Amino acid sequence: MTPNKEDYLKVIYELGQTGQKITNKQIAEKMNFSAPAVSEMIKKMLAEGLIEKDKTAGYLLSHTAHKMVSNLYRKHRLIEVFLVEQLGYSPEQVHEEAEILEHTVSDHFINQLDKLLGYPQTCPHGGSIPQENQLLVERHQTRLSQLTETGHYRLVRIHDFYQLLQYLEQHELAVGDQLAVTEFDHFAQTITIQYKDKELAMPTSIAQELFVEKTNRPA
Repeated sequence: MTPNKEDYLKVIYELGQTGQKITNKQIAEKMNFSAPAVSEMIKKMLAEGLIEKDKTAGYLLSHTAHKMVSNLYRKHRLIEVFLVEQLGYSPEQVHEEAEILEHTVSDHFINQLDKLLGYPQTCPHGGSIPQENQLLVERHQTRLSQLTETGHYRLVRIHDFYQLLQYLEQHELAVGDQLAVTEFDHFAQTITIQYKDKELAMPTSIAQELFVEKTNRPA
């Protein structure tokens, strides 16, 4: 399995988590590849039985592909924990390093790393770390964009892609922060949050990449 093909499978998995129908155009945009290149790879993965077409979802991962993706996430997230805890990386710095290393380290190495780190359950961005040979099941699945009630929440998970991490760093918002959701503006497509004596009208396109849990604690 080539790193390129593994990245395709991860993108299809991630797009599938949004609940929207997956299209070749979405895959091309997310991977910054041309439409012909995506179409060619999709044909190969369909022929290999890694994915299948679905009228509702667009594409579905096979069980084998889902296990591959889960193992990639296991590697990626354990590497992120190691880089933060042992090498002093910030959560904003680790993604690109882990993106490269996840394709190169062996399963044995990752199992030893898991043991060394004390079997962590989440990565620095709040993503669940599956156990060896287990499918990935995210513990935190409530998106900020899905909320319909104001109140107090805690930011528990974020999607770890560079532009989002930069946005959150710019606004001094991090996993673990307490938030007060104060307003939903459906016309402007924003959700207003208060945190750390700040107020931010966040676009719902960004809020859908953040996951929260309700708390009774004031932000």
